Amino acid sequence: MPVSSLDTLFAASIMICLVLSSMIGVFTVIQPLLDAQSSDWRRTDLRLAEYLLSNEGSPSDWGVEINKTLIKFGLARRDAQRPYVLSIDKVTRLNAANRDHIDPLEAFEALNIADKPFQIVIKPLFNVTVNDISITEGESEVTYRFKISTTRLNLPVAAQLKCYAIIGDQIVQRSSSTSESGVGEIELSLAKSLSGTALLVIFAKVEPNVLSYTVYPFIHNSEDSPNRAGSYASLSPLNYTLRAYLRDPSSRILYAKALTYNYQFNLTMIENASSTQTFIVPRILDKSVMILVGTGLDADSSEYFAEWVSYPQVPLKFGLNFTGEYHLTNAYSSRFLVTINSAIYECEVIFGG
Repeated sequence: MPVSSLDTLFAASIMICLVLSSMIGVFTVIQPLLDAQSSDWRRTDLRLAEYLLSNEGSPSDWGVEINKTLIKFGLARRDAQRPYVLSIDKVTRLNAANRDHIDPLEAFEALNIADKPFQIVIKPLFNVTVNDISITEGESEVTYRFKISTTRLNLPVAAQLKCYAIIGDQIVQRSSSTSESGVGEIELSLAKSLSGTALLVIFAKVEPNVLSYTVYPFIHNSEDSPNRAGSYASLSPLNYTLRAYLRDPSSRILYAKALTYNYQFNLTMIENASSTQTFIVPRILDKSVMILVGTGLDADSSEYFAEWVSYPQVPLKFGLNFTGEYHLTNAYSSRFLVTINSAIYECEVIFGG
């Protein structure tokens, strides 16, 4: 499919989303929707999905107030002026990797529907992948070339790229693009005075608010392998605060950054306890996911490690896995375009029959 057709597909999808949003009513009671005739079950599931994405839930600030009991389950942002604008923190708490995630059973009970299992899937509209091409050692730097591919449903997507390479306190920025074949390249160099795990953070943009990303760890100036994600710290963002839960207090985060398509910022640490570190995340006005990166020195090898997390913490799957008793053949799926932090994502809501 040519790129012009993909652009048309994105535009048409957004128009469909807007048309659907105009049909949304105010749903204050969920249970009566389930009293419809069995022949209307698909319509009922669609309305339930619309409710989840258009209602802020109760309490309306349950995304940031983690100690409050969830009474009604909804993902909409409190000040949303249009449908399908979701709260960055409510979405983040759906990810099981977040320390403050909610239990699916809690959401199921707060939705107040009898025997209606569901799953929510949120992800970028297209995929970004990275492969090594070459490594060239110079006197004071190592130069890397990477191949970058952007696709949707295995079809090529042309995109603008913003790339950051990070190791320790060094950050290198490059811009590039993928062609109509969905393939591009970048080249960058890192200082040989540093060694350890480096991260290549890539943002890909098709439209002003249609983005995707990937984070590619690679080893720099060392014989070891890149550290596994979470081997030094577990990073959990919420309410524009990043908490790092350290695996070993002797290997601490020394540098923390927030990256978006257009901006990069150093994070300010406000707490430095024995097993946790806390940083303030700036409220960046960019139509982009944020990638939060923490780097530090391994206490034994003195080489750099790197940890990262996205904010909102997507992609994610939340709820019941439709296997066994609740097979997908007994489920109904609705897909939506949703907005989180001004960027557009694909959201699938699946209800069991």
